[in-house]
Amino acid sequence: MSPLEVPLSRPYPPAAGERDRPPGRPRAGPQAQGRRLLYCARHILHGRIRSHGWFHSLGAVFTIAVRAGELDNRPMHWNASLIRFLFGFVSFVTLSAGAAAPALVDDHEITLRSSRAIEARRKSLIQFIWGSDGFPHRRQPDLVLTNITHPVHHLTSLERVDELRINLSPGLEGLVYHFIPSHPNGELVVVHHGHACSLDDDPTPSESGFGLQRTIHALLREGFGVLGVFMPRMRPGDCTGGHDKLFEIPTTGSGLRYFLEPTAIGLNHVRSQNRSSRIPRYRDFHMIGFSGGGWTTTIYAAIDPTIKQSFPVAGTIPLYLRSGGSVGDLEQFLPAFYQLAGYPDLYILGAHGRSRSQVQILVRRDDCCFGEAQHDKNRTGLPYKEAMLAYEQRVQAALKSAGRGAFWVEIDESAPSHMISPQTIDHIILPQLKALRGKYK
Repeated sequence: MSPLEVPLSRPYPPAAGERDRPPGRPRAGPQAQGRRLLYCARHILHGRIRSHGWFHSLGAVFTIAVRAGELDNRPMHWNASLIRFLFGFVSFVTLSAGAAAPALVDDHEITLRSSRAIEARRKSLIQFIWGSDGFPHRRQPDLVLTNITHPVHHLTSLERVDELRINLSPGLEGLVYHFIPSHPNGELVVVHHGHACSLDDDPTPSESGFGLQRTIHALLREGFGVLGVFMPRMRPGDCTGGHDKLFEIPTTGSGLRYFLEPTAIGLNHVRSQNRSSRIPRYRDFHMIGFSGGGWTTTIYAAIDPTIKQSFPVAGTIPLYLRSGGSVGDLEQFLPAFYQLAGYPDLYILGAHGRSRSQVQILVRRDDCCFGEAQHDKNRTGLPYKEAMLAYEQRVQAALKSAGRGAFWVEIDESAPSHMISPQTIDHIILPQLKALRGKYK
C-alpha cells in the first residue's frame, strides 16, 4: 500500500464553525480550521490536484498523524504553528503540482445537433467504456442484504434499507444502499457521493456538511426511493482513493466502467424485483450527484436515457474552462474519452429526450472546484458567471435543434463551501422533480 492509499477512517466534512461568520460571531477556532485543512489536504493526497511521488512521504506522515489523533480517541490539538504548517503544505503542493498539469482536450465545440447524431454518439461512448461486454443491462448485484442497520442517521419516512454489493474486479467492490420510503410515490432518485466515504454527514438543515444526509432525508419525506451510491475506493470499508490506478486494471473497455456499474447494476436490481421482495414498483428514475458523484451523474445520464432528470452538483464544467483544482482525477479528463464527446456534448446527451432535463448546479463560493475562486478570468476572457452561462446557452441552442430536452445552469449563491445546500434542495431539486410529476403524470 502506497502512502497515498493509507485509509482515513472517516471523511472530514466542514465543521459547523467554518461557515461564513455573521457580524459579531467569533472566528472559527483552530480545530475547525484544522478540520477544513484536513479535507483540502485529503483531496490533494487522493489526486484531486495532479502531483508526483516527491510528496508521498509527507502525505503518509500527515495521514498517520491524523489517524493517530483518531485512534487515541482524543481531538488533535491544532495550534497556530501546525495550522501555518498545513497552509504552507497545501499551498506548496498546489503550486508545485500546477507545473505538471495535464493537457486537456479542447471541448469548446458542440458536435451534436440531431437526435440521430445523439443516439450514434451514445453507442460510441458505451462501446468505449464496455467494449464487447456491452452495457450491463441484465447484471444483478453479487450480494443483497435486506433490512440492514441504517447507515444514515436521523432519517424519517424510511421503511428499511437494503445493501447491494457488486464485484467490479478482483479486490474492487461497489456498494449501493437502497433506502425504501414508507410511502413510495413510484419514483426513485440515485444519490451519488463523491470523494468521501459516508452518506451520514451533518443532519441539520444549516449550511454545513456536504448535504448528502439532508438530500436523502428530503427525498424520502416526499416519497422517493433512493439509491445511495459511492465512487470506487471511496466507500465505508474502503476509503483508499487512488482513482488513477483503476485505469491500470486489465479489463474489456475502459476503467471508466468501474465508476458507472454500481449505478447501472443497482437500477437493474430495483427494476427486476417482484412483489414478494417488498420493493416498490418504480416508474421513473432520476439522479443527483455531488462533487465526483456529480461527474458520475453527468456521464451516467449521458449513456442511460432512462434517467429522466439529473442534477450534477459541483461536479463538472467544460474542460476548456478548467484550471487548478477543477482539473480533477483522470476520469475527469481522460483524453481518449473526451475526444469522443466533450462536456458540452455530454450535457446534451444527458438532457435530450422526452421529459428529460439536466440542471447543472455550481457553487459560487466553492472551496474545492468549479467555483469562482477556481475560475481563471484572464485565460477564459469572461467573468465567472458569464463564462458558465455562455456554454449553457450553446447547449440549449443545440438541444432546440435536436428537438427535445432541457438544460440549464444554476449558480448557488447561498452555499458557503463545497456542498449540496438547503437552498439547492428546497428551491431547485425538489420543485423540479415535483414539476415533472405534475406535467407527465
